[in-house]
Amino acid sequence: MNRRTIHEWKNWILEYISDDKYELTQKENLSVQTIVAKDAMDAEIQCQQIIKNAKKEGDS
Repeated sequence: MNRRTIHEWKNWILEYISDDKYELTQKENLSVQTIVAKDAMDAEIQCQQIIKNAKKEGDS
């Protein structure tokens, strides 16, 4: 498995893990969410929405 960092935000990191799978990790509590996306840009867009929702809930 060739993991590579796609994007890193202040409290989050997006990594490519295989084929169409990515992982979004929250650095503070190390929670991990698997993202299925057609490419890195699609994964980033999905992650931005997840991060935005987490901020609204007060998790970030």
